[in-house]
Amino acid sequence: MMEHRMADLENRIRGELRDPHWALPVWPDPMSRVRSAARLRVARQAAVAAIVMAGLVTPIAVAHSVIGHSGASGPSVAGASPGHRLQQSPAPSFARSLGGEIAYKCQDYICLMRPDGTGRRTLTATFPEWDPAWSPDGRRLAFRGYYGIAAGDYDIYTVEANGCQLTRVTHGLNGASPAWSPTGQQIAFVADGIEVVKADGTSLRRLTRDNHGYTDMSPSWSARGRVAFVRFRGSGPGQIDTVKADGTSVSQITHGSQGFDHPTWSQSGRQIAFATDSGIIEVANADGTGSHAVSPKRWTSSSPVWTPTGKVVFLVDQDNMVSSYVVNPDGTGIRELYPSLENALVGQGQGQLAWGAAPLAAAQCSPTRPST
Repeated sequence: MMEHRMADLENRIRGELRDPHWALPVWPDPMSRVRSAARLRVARQAAVAAIVMAGLVTPIAVAHSVIGHSGASGPSVAGASPGHRLQQSPAPSFARSLGGEIAYKCQDYICLMRPDGTGRRTLTATFPEWDPAWSPDGRRLAFRGYYGIAAGDYDIYTVEANGCQLTRVTHGLNGASPAWSPTGQQIAFVADGIEVVKADGTSLRRLTRDNHGYTDMSPSWSARGRVAFVRFRGSGPGQIDTVKADGTSVSQITHGSQGFDHPTWSQSGRQIAFATDSGIIEVANADGTGSHAVSPKRWTSSSPVWTPTGKVVFLVDQDNMVSSYVVNPDGTGIRELYPSLENALVGQGQGQLAWGAAPLAAAQCSPTRPST
């Protein structure tokens, strides 16, 4: 419903701006900033609502467990949230050859699985938990986790792929969108600009700072050391910029009236994929040259990621569900990967997908939330 309202609002605003009777100049499309603000508000409202509902549902689930239910179908999944059962979605036979491991946002949790759809489970480290990001070696997952019930009660956490060693990295910074350094020793994240901290929570430093002229978000750290991010300049749409890890040499690599989001580097750091505000996935060279579409223009695509084998995977909103496709970085060989991702959030920009380099580790621990 929220997405339909946003789409209607966007169409009305665009219509007024383009109405010839107004005799207005050609203005930059304001929808990227409107959409970003709306997503943040919806995320905060959803987090509070989810926490409240958890307080209501958990006692019922506990009572149900105590009473017992012989008609329950299938065994419970290790690490799954109370009352939440995951159904296997069919995956094509070639999916296993993509290698690595997958994490994606499934409602208010993060779901993990192998590329072929097996080994699926729900991470329950905090509640809610969003913005998954795999470490370069694929052994740890960074994410935005909530430690309280207020709208801003979230920070950056890490946990091993097997569910052990949950660590709260930041404290009271409202960190979001984590991105690992090439060595796995540092994490960049969004908090009134782009911040960088060691994975153990020490040595916090600022990479960029928001001001009245621009706002930065969505960092992605290249194997060659540069950090890509989305910068909103004034009332203009978001553009992809890059910066050295020491905060110097900022360079804008996308241009034009169209907005861009979700930058993500290839394993070599020689190419970068990103999404346009119109829902098209593009791939370009590291300096922004040679940009070309790799997803059909008629689709609503988002959240591009690179597989260990050098292919691009992205999400598609269609028929009120989220599916996933894989394509070569030159735009050839596009194939459907997952017809439906179980419990993935529908709506452009709502889906989140992360692809790790290592085989998915078996669950060994039920994460316990660390003390605040």
